[in-house]
Parts: sequence; structure tokens; C-alpha cells
Amino acid sequence: MEQTQPATPVRRGWVPRQRTAPGVMPPPVVPPGRRLRLALALAAGITALLCLGGAGVAFVFYANVTTPDRGTPQSAVRGYLVAYLYHRDDVQAATYVCAEPDLSGIEQLRSSVLAYEERANVRGVVQVLGVTVQAESAAEAVVVATIHRTLPSGSTNYRFSDEWRFTAVDEGGWRVCGAGKLE
Repeated sequence: MEQTQPATPVRRGWVPRQRTAPGVMPPPVVPPGRRLRLALALAAGITALLCLGGAGVAFVFYANVTTPDRGTPQSAVRGYLVAYLYHRDDVQAATYVCAEPDLSGIEQLRSSVLAYEERANVRGVVQVLGVTVQAESAAEAVVVATIHRTLPSGSTNYRFSDEWRFTAVDEGGWRVCGAGKLE
């Protein structure tokens, strides 16, 4: 019986030396694990960049969505009235108000609506209808708005409409400074 020699074990990552032309360097031998690490590092870097870019886009989008629209006197007055009378959100309404406002008339209107709702145990509806600019300069404007109130009482609804005059000033965006009911 003939005896066979065991096969030469093959080393992992080992490439047999090949002859090259004189003066030419042989290509570098890259171990197989190194390519995998490089691919994982590239994937992690690209993922990190995408996450940072996404966070930046999300921040800009959030800032645009949550910033109130005070680009025109009409939008400032409408935003203030909707926040203050319809949503009854004092914090949101404050973003539309100037540094030294005189809004006692609107405050009285809201308190009378709230008092009626408490007495009658109902919820009224306040709508802001036509909002128009009567006079406007670079830093100040006079805006007229119609406020429509619907107050239910049993099977009847009482409807009231009043016209109000608002003064708005430009303080890095239009803000409401004064309000008065038109007679």
C-alpha cells in the first residue's frame, strides 16, 4: 500500500507569491476581514451623516411650523383673535401682542362670553370673519375685523356680530397693540 502525504494546510488570508516583472511592485495583499471592516466603517459614516442631516431638516421644519405668521397686519390680528377667542390659549395669543398692549375691550368680550357659557352650561362659537386693513404705514396699521359669536340657549342660537378696530405695529413682525369696538 502506498502511503499518501497529508495535504498542505492552506492558511487563511495567505496568497502564494507570484512572480512579477522586474521593477514592478506586487499588488498588496488585503486580508479578507479588512474589507468587511472598511465597508462597515463606510456604512456607519454615511448613516451618521444622514442622521445629522435629517436632524437639521427636522429642526428647520419644526421652527417653520411653530413660528406664528406675523407677516402682515391681517395675519397678526386674525392669529391673535383665533388664539385668544376661539382656542382661548393665552400663551399662543401672547405671541401676537406688542410690548405694551391695550386690549381691555377684547378681554371684556371674552370674559362676557365665558360668563354666559358658565351660566348656561354651554359652549359658544366665536368666529373671525372679514379682516381688512384700513390704513397702513411702514410701522403701524389699522385693521378692522368682524367677530361673529353664536351662543346656544336651549333650542335657539343667539348670534351677534360686532366690528372691531385693531392697531398693529411692526416689531420684527406685526403685533396687535390696541382694540376697540366700532359703534
